[in-house]
Amino acid sequence: MLANATAQISALLQSYGALAILIAILAIGIWRIVARLIGARQQARLTRDFRARFHAFANSSGEDTQAYERLAFLAERMANAMGSHALVDATPPFTGRSAKKYVTVLQFIPELRMHFADERGGGFGVGNDGASWIYHTIDDALIRFLGALDATAKSSAKKLINPVAWLSEGMERLIALPVYLFGAFGLVEAGRAAEIEQRTAFRAIAGLAALILVVTVASIFLVGEQQTADAYRTIATTVARAIDGFVTALISAVTDIARAITAPPQQ
Repeated sequence: MLANATAQISALLQSYGALAILIAILAIGIWRIVARLIGARQQARLTRDFRARFHAFANSSGEDTQAYERLAFLAERMANAMGSHALVDATPPFTGRSAKKYVTVLQFIPELRMHFADERGGGFGVGNDGASWIYHTIDDALIRFLGALDATAKSSAKKLINPVAWLSEGMERLIALPVYLFGAFGLVEAGRAAEIEQRTAFRAIAGLAALILVVTVASIFLVGEQQTADAYRTIATTVARAIDGFVTALISAVTDIARAITAPPQQ
């Protein structure tokens, strides 16, 4: 009886194994899209709260120390979340020289605080124009980031009703899984897997793998596992022969060219 049950389970796995893999990949894809959507909305709430505190601090002319302390506490976290949206190439009024890649929320908010403190002490600070420049530069960066988060949320919401997107997202994560595991053990840099997933070549490979999986599952259900395996063996053999023929022809051509170059001139 146990042997019969084992045989039945084995038969089911052979018949529906590819389908189970496809369903798992689709589930992973849906999970990624949902996580991205939730993450974008949560980050948007945090960013709006950060911006409100920044406005409260600026409008108080630096008197709202509680708002500033919260801004300083969250500045590095916000800068990491904003990424390139936090960067600006500029000539700040408090340095007088141009520089690239200022991190607005990290570097400019303390300068605004010092400006207000200097004004209260009877100084000039960076001047009204300088303070306005700092304020609008920071605010513009936060607005750009909110716009990017809104685009991400809308794109993710559309993907939630697109099965092709589920498959593509799931396959990308499956292929990148080894890199994520290496990152978890400190063998590669943190964030390296996410960077790889954004590359066009990687997405093309993931899309091709997803297409092959769908064709395989459909073929198994239409013509059977054995005929599907035979078809793939035939394709692999044909491709191998074509590559072998191409390499042979290439070597022959290179050899002929080399002989022609090294042959002594005819008299």
